[in-house]
Amino acid sequence: MKRSVEVLLSRYAHIVNKFKWLIVILWIAVVAAAVLYLPNLQTVVSRQSQTYLPNSAESVVAGKLANQIDTKHKSQSTVVVAIRNSHGLTNQDRGYLAQRVQDLQNQASSFHITYMQDVSNSPSSVASKFTSKDNTTEIAVIGLSQGITDPTINHTLKHLYASFSNVPSGAKVYFTGNVPIQEDALHGSLDAAQKTAVVTVILVLTILLIVFRSLLAPLLTLIAIGLSYVVSSGLVAWAAQHGLPVSTFTQTFLIAILMGAGTDYTMIMMNRFREELTRTHDNEEALTAALRGISKTVVFSALTVLISFAVLYFAHFGLYRSAVGISIGIFITLLNCVTLVPAVMSLMGRALYWPLQPKPGSSHRPSRIWNWTSGVSIRRPWTVLLILAVILVPVGLLFSNVRTFNPMTDISNSTSVKGFNVVAKAFGQGQVMPTTIVVKTTANLRTSKGMDSIQQISRNLAAVPGVKEVDSATQPVGKVIQGFELAYQNDQASSGLKQISGGLSKLSSQLSGNQGQNGVSQIGQLQNGSSKVTSGINSLAKGASGLATNSQKLGTGAQGLANGISKVQAGVSSLSSGTSQLAATDQKLAGTAGALANAIAAWAKQHPASTQSPSWQQIQGLAKGLSTGTNASAAASTKLAAGAKQAAQGMAGLETGASKLAGGATQFSQGASQLASGANQLASGSKQVTNGIGKIKTATGSEVSGLGQAAAGTAKMQSGLTKVQRFLHQSRVASNPGFYIPQSTLSSNKSLQQAMNSYISTDGHIAKFTVVLKDNPYSMAAIRTMTPLRQAVQMALAASPVGHGTVYIGGTTGTQANMNQLSSQDFVRTMSIVFIAIFILLAILLQSVLTPLFTLMSLAATYFVTMGIIQNIAIHMLHQPGVNWAVPFFAFLLLVALGVDYSIFLTSRFDEEYRAGRGPVSAMRHSMRAMGNVVFSAALIMAGTFGSMIATGMSTLTEIGLSVVIGLFLYTLLMLGFYTPAVIAIIGRAHAWPFVRTAEEDDTDSLGAGTVRNTPELEN
Repeated sequence: MKRSVEVLLSRYAHIVNKFKWLIVILWIAVVAAAVLYLPNLQTVVSRQSQTYLPNSAESVVAGKLANQIDTKHKSQSTVVVAIRNSHGLTNQDRGYLAQRVQDLQNQASSFHITYMQDVSNSPSSVASKFTSKDNTTEIAVIGLSQGITDPTINHTLKHLYASFSNVPSGAKVYFTGNVPIQEDALHGSLDAAQKTAVVTVILVLTILLIVFRSLLAPLLTLIAIGLSYVVSSGLVAWAAQHGLPVSTFTQTFLIAILMGAGTDYTMIMMNRFREELTRTHDNEEALTAALRGISKTVVFSALTVLISFAVLYFAHFGLYRSAVGISIGIFITLLNCVTLVPAVMSLMGRALYWPLQPKPGSSHRPSRIWNWTSGVSIRRPWTVLLILAVILVPVGLLFSNVRTFNPMTDISNSTSVKGFNVVAKAFGQGQVMPTTIVVKTTANLRTSKGMDSIQQISRNLAAVPGVKEVDSATQPVGKVIQGFELAYQNDQASSGLKQISGGLSKLSSQLSGNQGQNGVSQIGQLQNGSSKVTSGINSLAKGASGLATNSQKLGTGAQGLANGISKVQAGVSSLSSGTSQLAATDQKLAGTAGALANAIAAWAKQHPASTQSPSWQQIQGLAKGLSTGTNASAAASTKLAAGAKQAAQGMAGLETGASKLAGGATQFSQGASQLASGANQLASGSKQVTNGIGKIKTATGSEVSGLGQAAAGTAKMQSGLTKVQRFLHQSRVASNPGFYIPQSTLSSNKSLQQAMNSYISTDGHIAKFTVVLKDNPYSMAAIRTMTPLRQAVQMALAASPVGHGTVYIGGTTGTQANMNQLSSQDFVRTMSIVFIAIFILLAILLQSVLTPLFTLMSLAATYFVTMGIIQNIAIHMLHQPGVNWAVPFFAFLLLVALGVDYSIFLTSRFDEEYRAGRGPVSAMRHSMRAMGNVVFSAALIMAGTFGSMIATGMSTLTEIGLSVVIGLFLYTLLMLGFYTPAVIAIIGRAHAWPFVRTAEEDDTDSLGAGTVRNTPELEN
């Protein structure tokens, strides 16, 4: 097998040498075609930047459902415009913002504007939310039909910015929001890619000049990589237009990896070619030997990187999948390294290394560092491994994966971040980008029960720590509509009962006085009215009793209470008629009755909405009848009529309160016993009144006694009403005050309908809640709040009249929480796929299982130690809350995919030496001597390309660049320098398990395989 491969490579070298000019011309033609016909990657990335989340993600679904609610305010993105005057906003400042908003509104279609909200075009109840409490800042919200991925969003934002020119003196205008921040981050990343390219070229050229001490070899390397990048970027851009995921990281990493890995592959080929030129005068012979010795290493090294990025296509998270395009670049670079680079080497020969051209018989300098590290590790392998564990394990344990999702740390000097800081200072951090919670249910939320459920959810959300404000259909400005709270309604009913109680008190005193003697002649009618009162109060007592005995059927009992009160009112009407006839002889009562009628009319003017109630109309009829009958009232009944007047007034409030109580009775089961007790006292007192009046009718001589009993009964009625009134009044301060909106109010109240249209879908099955957090919407504190918010909604739903529904959380923080969850879940899955792919390739290349295993262990150890260091740098030196959320993934991918290259460089040479007849220890020692400088140079180039990211000033790229630099240093110096030879010294010939090698082995530490046998320095 090995012999056939060598023959194949020899033939390939002959073909390259024969058609070298044709290969060069073909590459020039390919590059020209790429420039002319393939799209520009930077342009495509700016237009097709990914949101990273699949359409099934919760935050994405929440956004789609929210757009179904308020179709007038439907938008794909929003921009917040803020005007600020540190000395306080003037009328000129406010007028300027209002005029600009109006101008934009007139050109809405040109600016892709779907809606605008500011002080001037918002209801008075909402307008206060647009001006800061210190009166220094005012904002306007602009909805756009374009999303961040829309190709014209940048053009729209530029026009918006330009429209706010000529700002009044002393004021400044800022633009912020999710879209401006993301757009600034996008341009920052693209600018960073350009900076990275310039710095990388300078660093690579400098390193290559030092390594080769030649002018032409570095130039050939840069030209070859440049041509690879032109073709690769064009192909990636074309693939992106046809569905390949891309992101702002795609271009940056394509530049860095092609410059790093491409330079490594080119350098190792030219280094081997120079080595072979020291053995022969013939260029073709040297090229053939170089390709035989190094082609397999280069191909497998490139394949590990290629496959590591290609398998990311199977990831779920959009950002991970956006790195797939780099595999295209690696493939083109590999083609370049095995076609164009050998062709140019054949063309130029020794001139490629001018002025220090290699000569036959000259030596190849061995690595002194790896010569020393391998010697120490081979002599004391267990000690070396123990020392490495003691040093590295504690550092690796420092990594706790504390991440930050805040893109503003990368663009802290951008205008959008400055605007965010201004608005956050004036209104709070969460005001700029609130969290959206959407509830979807099969029930109709545009009902009394639905609104009650919405208020329960709103109340639960507001109680979650970290929540500043909750806006919903029941509290559109963050505060509940007080008039619809049962506690408030009960307090109003309590006031009515208090008036009735006062009237009954006066009635009792009058019945017990001498003035009541004049009405005996009309006592029959009074008894009939009193009987009706007793009947109504008995119904009241029955309803209250049902309320007390069965709290789950409290609504039915409360309705019975309402019916009983209606009967009471009918009885009071008859009683009023009786007292009118009783006082037929007293003309002074007419004036009192007139005052009653005037008071009722005045109350009706103040409460016009209540006059439409049938109950209220009954009260008005009663008042008119009373006014007619008082012309015949006796002078002694003046105070009695005044009491009846107060009773009639209070009865209307009692009936209204009882009706509302029926809708929200479930909130007050704990007070039902008190209510039943009061009703029983009412019934008992009413019966005494009837009995007393009956005695008056049957025995004139017992009039005074009967009226006395009536007075006592009335006193009991007053006592019972007092208990009910106290209970209703106390409910006003209950922890759960209840909520009820009559269905008729839902249909007629325009303000309420406007609130429902803003927060509830037209079919009533979707409701939206806007939650303003106290923390920065990108912070981990805000992200951690998402779970308690979800639990609060679910608990409220379970206890509400609706009883069920599905909860979706969206908005900026909801999106970040989804990204946190999905990226964490997909990271383990993706890491497993990459490890499996690399293991299979290494097993095929090295024909071993153990060697790939300990190689991957060294890579994993390098990753965790590196991240432990990077996390502490980010927190303690860069003053960030944690590493950027994308850093752990890309650090792992780069360190594993690129670090394994250097392992392949070493283990391939080790395998070559081992198959040449050396034992494991000798083969490893000679391999490290021969490959040390090559690996260090390659790692230095790679570290330089990624280290150039530090110059971008973006914290994310800085952390990624540092992770590659630190990781490659750890891997080449500690893992390859100490760990690998120590493991080989321990496992010996078992490194090839389960494969068996039959050739004789010499485990002496003398000469190596290939041309290194002619290198006397290696024996020193």
